[in-house]
Amino acid sequence: MYLSVQLAARRLGVSPHTVRRWTASGFLPCTRTAGGHRRIKQEDIDELTHLIGGSNHLAARLARERELETLVETAIVVSSQLEVPELLREIAKQMTTLLDAHMCVISEYDPATRTVSVQAEYDHLGNRRVDTMTYTLNQFPMARKAIEDHESITVNVSDPHADAAEVAIMRRDGDKCLLILPMVHQGQAIGLLEVLDHQRERRFSRQEMRLANALAGQAAVAMHNAKVFAQLKRSDQDVLALRHAIQKIAAGHAVLLSQASAHAVLQAAADLATQALDAMSCVASCNGSTAGATGATGGGAGGGTTQTDTAHVIVSTASCGASQLSLTLTLNHTAGEGQAELLGLIAAMAAGAIAGPPAS
Repeated sequence: MYLSVQLAARRLGVSPHTVRRWTASGFLPCTRTAGGHRRIKQEDIDELTHLIGGSNHLAARLARERELETLVETAIVVSSQLEVPELLREIAKQMTTLLDAHMCVISEYDPATRTVSVQAEYDHLGNRRVDTMTYTLNQFPMARKAIEDHESITVNVSDPHADAAEVAIMRRDGDKCLLILPMVHQGQAIGLLEVLDHQRERRFSRQEMRLANALAGQAAVAMHNAKVFAQLKRSDQDVLALRHAIQKIAAGHAVLLSQASAHAVLQAAADLATQALDAMSCVASCNGSTAGATGATGGGAGGGTTQTDTAHVIVSTASCGASQLSLTLTLNHTAGEGQAELLGLIAAMAAGAIAGPPAS
């Protein structure tokens, strides 16, 4: 036989909130209905009633121990993730489990532009929802207070004093309660954790807030470490891409010198730049002559660069007699370290090939 939270609380002599907290921490096992409601076995309630023996002090102590174990386990799991997508999912999962909530939104804060960018939004089942919202702190006073004062804030949808902009979004999405937690690393806010409850308004206990803030602190450190790891990984990839490009450019030097005409040199230079720098295309021009090339992969590999939907253009020039030789390279990713310099090298090599050896 299974009982609801209210009936279980009545049998145990505690509040429904305490029962929810015990089930969220794993102290009191429960199952969920298709609608997400808790159902607790009669046998588990009877066993806990016997354990309490008319007083909930022992149960409370055991629950606190279980919550501490949960926090330690969370620290281990979160700190072991270095890939950002997996880390965000794990943070959201741990936070929704710890606070028995339905959604967790993780955002990154840019102090230079004073903007907050949503990085991920997960429900309590670990399903990710697409949300690319970016907003300034001036748009949401509650978020600004959390970022600037490093203060956790609870917003209930019926609170007449709550920020109207926050409440409007909560009503739109069917949320009853919002907990805003700043992620602070080395004294600087680097983002926000926003925990949402769809079913009820909440007043979080001091213990819940301590645990939530502790997890937000762990999340901040883990996200910082993950970003550092991503930068190092990209640097390694950039080095490999540069080595690949230099090898192609070295091999292409002889090809440039072997061309019979200026236009042929321009064509060879465009081909070389496109292949060596993994570009979408390259246009070479000099003295009114123009040649172009298109990349076989459209810039898909990108070395260690990040692919985007926006084209990025690099232009390099070199003196070619009385005129200028120009190479215009188009990438479908942000330029990697050293790519502009290597394009300049190809331009100088092509200019030298057109000008020919200096007179003796």
